[in-house]
Amino acid sequence: MKVQKDHSVAFSWFGIIAVATFIISWICAASIDTAWEFGVNVLSEFGISDTDARFYFNYGCIIAGALVIVFGFGHIATAKNAGHTVGGAFLAAGGIMLLLIGLITMDSHDPHYFVAVSAALFVFCSVVAVAAGNWAAGQKMFAGIGICVSLTVAAMVFVYSVAEIGAYGIILGMIWLLAESVRMIVSGRKN
Repeated sequence: MKVQKDHSVAFSWFGIIAVATFIISWICAASIDTAWEFGVNVLSEFGISDTDARFYFNYGCIIAGALVIVFGFGHIATAKNAGHTVGGAFLAAGGIMLLLIGLITMDSHDPHYFVAVSAALFVFCSVVAVAAGNWAAGQKMFAGIGICVSLTVAAMVFVYSVAEIGAYGIILGMIWLLAESVRMIVSGRKN
């Protein structure tokens, strides 16, 4: 008889550490570049700052993106339904784009905008797919978190500026990523 180990807890830590990494890089960048204003400037402006904020932001995106990629693949590896599998694939793609945000800075214009918008869309699609997977798995509370996050972000598109959508959207995405990491910890292979 072969025993299969559950690695969902190990993979969930990649999501938690990704969020912590991005929060720390954002805090460090904001404390160094005091000209940046929440909701007025887009986050990517840290990446081209004249201060050392650019190093914190760009390296934070690269490291957090790599961690999100692993978390996304872990989501696929430990999933038991199509929603979780598809959501993990979208999340891994979003992690790749987040990593690229740190490499392709805002001064490159169109390539940066492409990866930034792609990152947001892939993570949004992941939230929707995972919410469906959580609903199908009977995990209604975690599905509800995904539904609330996706509806809130969708509503923000109609009322906020790009800078506000980016800042609030990233905060909501990090809350969802933490909640999904917790779901993986508490549910193990029961997805």
